[in-house]
Amino acid sequence: MLECAQPRFFDRFGGVVVMVAVLALYGTAQNRGLEWMSWWGYWAIMGVSSWFMYLTGDRWTAAGASWVQKQNSWVDTYHLTRIRVYVGRDIRSLSFGDTHGNELRSLSLAQIQANPDLWDLVYNGILHSVASGNCDIDAKTRQILKIPYELGPRPVRYVPRRGRVAPVTDRRTRRPVNFVPRTGRHRPG
Repeated sequence: MLECAQPRFFDRFGGVVVMVAVLALYGTAQNRGLEWMSWWGYWAIMGVSSWFMYLTGDRWTAAGASWVQKQNSWVDTYHLTRIRVYVGRDIRSLSFGDTHGNELRSLSLAQIQANPDLWDLVYNGILHSVASGNCDIDAKTRQILKIPYELGPRPVRYVPRRGRVAPVTDRRTRRPVNFVPRTGRHRPG
C-alpha cells in the first residue's frame, strides 16, 4: 500500500449524530416533554438505526502502484475495462471493472481527490487503461475526469435506441445513404 484515505469523524459519524438529534427532537415535540426517554422501543429504534448507519458508512480507501481498494473490493487500475462516473445531487462516485472480473462500485471521487498522492495513483492507472484502447468509457466520464480525447478510441456519438438500427452512412460524406438534399429558393439545386 502506497497511499490511504480515511473519512473524517463527521463524515463517518455525522449522519448518526444528526439522526439521533432529529429523533430526540421529534419525540420531545410529539409528547411535549421528555416522556419518550422512558420508552424502551424508542431507544431500540434509535440504536438499531444508528448501528445500521454506522455499518453502511464509508470506511477507508487504499491504493498501490497498480491497484485501488475500498474496504473488501479492489481493481487493477492498469487493466480497467469499464470506467463510469455517477453524479448525484451532492456526490460524484466512480465505478470500475477490470479484466480479472473485479468490480469496485461507488468510490467517492471527493474522498480520493482530497489526497493528491492517492488521486495520482488512481488517475495514472485510469489514463493507462484508456490509452490501451480496451476500456469502455463514455463522454460524460471523460469530461468530468478531464481525460483528453486523444487517448484511446473516441466515444461513439450515435447510440441507437432499443429496436432501432444505426443508419448506413457514406464513408466520404458521412451522410446517410438515403439522404435527399433539400431544394428550393434558399438552396441551389
